[in-house]
Amino acid sequence: MMHSKDVSLPPLALLPAVMAAARNGSFSAAAAEMGVTHSVISRHVAQVEQWLGYDLFERYGRGVRPTPDGQRFLRDVQGAIELLSQGAQPWRQRRGPDVIKISLLPSYARIWFLALVPDIERDLNVRLELEISERLADFNEGQTDIAIRCGKGQWQGTKSTRLFSDDLVPLISPKLLAGRDPQSLDAEAIASLPLLNDSDATGWRHWLEAHGVKFRQKPSDRRFEDYSVGLCAADAGIGVILSRLPFARKAIASHDLVMLPFAPVRSPLATFLVQPGYEQRPAVRAVAERLISAARDCE
Repeated sequence: MMHSKDVSLPPLALLPAVMAAARNGSFSAAAAEMGVTHSVISRHVAQVEQWLGYDLFERYGRGVRPTPDGQRFLRDVQGAIELLSQGAQPWRQRRGPDVIKISLLPSYARIWFLALVPDIERDLNVRLELEISERLADFNEGQTDIAIRCGKGQWQGTKSTRLFSDDLVPLISPKLLAGRDPQSLDAEAIASLPLLNDSDATGWRHWLEAHGVKFRQKPSDRRFEDYSVGLCAADAGIGVILSRLPFARKAIASHDLVMLPFAPVRSPLATFLVQPGYEQRPAVRAVAERLISAARDCE
């Protein structure tokens, strides 16, 4: 284990004067910024230069500018300060509710997540800042704390917890049934109808193969990146859509859709709560645990 005596650190308390002098190009201006005298800035800079063994600034007129060595030192100090700030930021005690940044798809927001927000914010004294987006979450520099995504749970540099297994059931509008009895449709008949996909045809391909039918893409099939838009398209009679349990009943309740009489088929994909690989602050962990618990209550 490394102890402080093993590391030779610059005089850290004096560095603000050096940085202020570099920012302002003048010891007098640096002194005014820091609320001290010119001589204090001059003395602090001189002590840092003595520790380094070279000059940080060259003087011209009433101003100063960094020497080449000074430029390199100041750049490294600034980088170290920024790195230290980023590392310490997640552990600071915050005033008021802690802000938790959550990235999720629009469909998850509408169908499941938004109804949870008021209780979570009240019970955990947090504010959930939502990024409703199709793009992958960026955990760098604290841009995202938690992401909710559909996939196989394998995203580099992250840890994933399964929220929902995607058990797929087909939903159809009475408009598309056109008076036919849902019981009369077998998997082959469904495959002949316009099929609605979300990001790709993985779900339909898997569902049809589970019923012994080969998936074949048709010109009448359509793709909607936003699943909730796909539900509206199914409601309009444009095609048949696969819905994920436990959301299918909500979809039926909010749309004029009928669940076709087939046993659910487990998708190779699932819904995951995704977090960065590093340790997160307590408030983020509490929100993650609450979401995992809420998902279990849905099943």
